[in-house]
Amino acid sequence: MLALTLVVELILYVLVGLFLQKRHMVGEDFDRQLSVIYTDVFLPCLIFDSFQLSFDPSDLRNCAILLVLSVAYFLISALMGQIAFRLLKGDFGRIVRFGLIFTNFTLMGFPIVETLFGSHTLFYFVVFLIPLRFVFYTAPKTMLTEGTHLSLSQKLKAFLTPPMVAVFVGLLFYLCQWRLPQALADVVAGFHAAATPVGMLTCGLVLGKRPLKRLLRWQYLLVSLLRLLAMPALFYVLLLLLPVTQEIRQIIVLCAALPVASLTASFTLRYNPSLDAQFDSAGTVLISHLLSIATIPLWAMLLA
Repeated sequence: MLALTLVVELILYVLVGLFLQKRHMVGEDFDRQLSVIYTDVFLPCLIFDSFQLSFDPSDLRNCAILLVLSVAYFLISALMGQIAFRLLKGDFGRIVRFGLIFTNFTLMGFPIVETLFGSHTLFYFVVFLIPLRFVFYTAPKTMLTEGTHLSLSQKLKAFLTPPMVAVFVGLLFYLCQWRLPQALADVVAGFHAAATPVGMLTCGLVLGKRPLKRLLRWQYLLVSLLRLLAMPALFYVLLLLLPVTQEIRQIIVLCAALPVASLTASFTLRYNPSLDAQFDSAGTVLISHLLSIATIPLWAMLLA
């Protein structure tokens, strides 16, 4: 029931953006401007705020295991994504590759994990996501656009983006158990709370620029089935072969079972000027979230 509620809320945000665009209530460049504000302001606040947890040294062993498994998870997902990219090619292939590697682990993953498995499992989930976040917030420009050769300074600049800086600062605050002054913490929490509607609103704005009948493409359905069924099934089988706890298995499989990362649309809008690519990314995000209404409850029951 929680998964259904979350998906419906996210889709409603998309529909608001779609309505605004179709009614010409926003400027032609508003979606791009909003995506810049999102990735440079809202997203860093969301990242930093998610690290505001209590640190327990007794969990260090399991945390180390989760970090190793997170790297393995990324390598396997990247391999599957690269195979898809080689088969599909072009901008759509890049979007599929990104979608097979990264899921909506923050906006949907956090509340689902906490509700289904408790706050302790949520802490492990946050730890598991640390390596994935390093890649997720530094690689979009490279992964979603045609590759270019960058100098060392350009690579450093691409790495030190506001979201990536937020990961480092948030991790430092978590390890040291520092806290922001209350007024500043409230501002960060406010932007964090607004990140979900703004991200999905951007998705709707992009969809509104093209005829909606374009959403009826078999490619979007194929990507969603790979993301929501094939990938979690792969990790479920692999984890049965490893001596890991049920809690760790729940975290990894559920992460793999989530829909395509909602930020895929925002990142594509920010870094890829192709309108077709922008629509494809938004369509992939929307269809995968729609279908997750049915698939996430199934995986939740299996893992429980």
